[in-house]
Amino acid sequence: MARKKEPSFEENLANLEKIVDKLESGQSSLKEIMEEYTLGMELSKKCLDELKTAEDQMDVILRENNGDVLTEPLDLEGGI
Repeated sequence: MARKKEPSFEENLANLEKIVDKLESGQSSLKEIMEEYTLGMELSKKCLDELKTAEDQMDVILRENNGDVLTEPLDLEGGI
């Protein structure tokens, strides 16, 4: 049995934006609001986790020293 492909960061973000738009429209029942809010929180966590992983993996090359490349973690303003 084939594994179900996990959605990409971009797909999760697009789905999260759709949920926000739907919630902001005010056209949903309380039950729908609770379901969408729960899904939105799950998608938000997935997006934040993926951003954190990407941030942790990103290194900025500062300089070469005796043939060795020195790197430091990327420090993003307002980090996650």
